[in-house]
Amino acid sequence: MTTTSLFTRPGPAHQLLDSIIGNHLDRLKIKPGQVVLEVGAGPGEITARLAALVGRDGSVTAVTADTRQLAPTSVIDIYRRDLDCDLLPGTTDSYHLIVARWPHGPLRDPVDVVQQMIARLRPGGTLALAFITPTTPRIYRAPDAEDARLIGTVMHHARRVLVGPDGSATWTRDIDTLLLDNGMAGHCTHTGTETWTGGGPGCRLLADIVTHLRPTLTEITGRDIDRFGALMADPRVLLASYERQVIHARKPVC
Repeated sequence: MTTTSLFTRPGPAHQLLDSIIGNHLDRLKIKPGQVVLEVGAGPGEITARLAALVGRDGSVTAVTADTRQLAPTSVIDIYRRDLDCDLLPGTTDSYHLIVARWPHGPLRDPVDVVQQMIARLRPGGTLALAFITPTTPRIYRAPDAEDARLIGTVMHHARRVLVGPDGSATWTRDIDTLLLDNGMAGHCTHTGTETWTGGGPGCRLLADIVTHLRPTLTEITGRDIDRFGALMADPRVLLASYERQVIHARKPVC
């Protein structure tokens, strides 16, 4: 039996990648009746959208470390998996499409996980990988210079918790080469950032993420975390979101 941790339990951090994955679904040309694997399903917002796209004749297999916020349906199957020690569901050539978000917290062997996904794709199938890039967010405006430094520091440490201590932020440091080396073709990459204002949904999400991660942010004082929360509600704050990216590639038809 696997166990979960603060990093892998569904929480607000899963929402960081929802928007860019959701915007990317149209580009994947998902058809009714297709068989889809979603890795890192979290609370299931993208799972539900995938299920609607494949329809009643298709299926979505949703994989997450904590299944308590997901419910199976006639289209959706739920699997609890720890990507550090459990194999992904499915066999060779099982899926038309695999969508995977970076699991919050470092992976022991992300290359192995990507190779498992590639092996489970049908010929002609598509793999889409979503992650946070190493780009440092910009703080455009804050009440004063000290507050701007505090926002940047908290966001930096929160990001290190989400993606791992080396800060690589992707499935591998050179995901393009990994995909090419494993026979994947037709790469397409989409990158997105947003400008967030204090009191708006983006800054509220950041405040929720930092609150959720508070026990692990040992470099930040409780007073500074409280101040960060207050700043995320202050309309004088203007900042850039974490940069997010989706790369998709196709498995050639032999």
